[in-house]
Amino acid sequence: MKVFQLVGVRNSGKTTTAEILIGSLKARGYRVGTVKSIGCPRFTMDERRDSNTSRHRRAGADAVAALSKNETDFIYPRKLDLEDVLLTLSREGLDYCIVEGGYEYDLPRIVCFRNPEEIPERFTEKTFAFSGAGVHEAAGGAHAFSSVPDFAAAGGKPCPALSALSDPGRLTDLLEHAVPDMILPVARIPRPESCRGFCRGCSGHERSRAEKKRSLRKKRIFCY
Repeated sequence: MKVFQLVGVRNSGKTTTAEILIGSLKARGYRVGTVKSIGCPRFTMDERRDSNTSRHRRAGADAVAALSKNETDFIYPRKLDLEDVLLTLSREGLDYCIVEGGYEYDLPRIVCFRNPEEIPERFTEKTFAFSGAGVHEAAGGAHAFSSVPDFAAAGGKPCPALSALSDPGRLTDLLEHAVPDMILPVARIPRPESCRGFCRGCSGHERSRAEKKRSLRKKRIFCY
């Protein structure tokens, strides 16, 4: 299985790029899996606290499987290592796996961006392309976007800026040649300084902030 990742700030086009690449790879006969790295401290797939699976989990189950007519869901009440997740997916006979997010993983990557200033902090020697909103919105297409810094990947090879929306074929051609077979364990690298905190702007983050404020107010009232 070949693994690569999409990194970038919020609304830089990561998910759109992932959707298009999934379709493009599937059209070429590949089997594709995905991993979404989520930084939100409040995220859970099973938000309903009165659901049977939530009750199983709170009772102390180490793993919960929900088996329905249309899908099968496995819920682990803990964070798994990326290696464990990739090994599980590889047993499904997948050809490619796209990891969306996860700055700490040293994987072949496509950097999605809105502004060129976002690139340096997210660029690594394994970067093989630029994509996302900044490329697609460039007047005249990707090659006319002269403000993209002249970065180079390992070996001195250039990193082209290709829009998944307007040029999905070329981007897919590139990743077919640029992404090697998976090597485990996946090396870790420092997260960009601007990305070391929890997520910002999502409903989970806002709930967490609201709860902290309520807690502080209660403490003040108690002190008085």
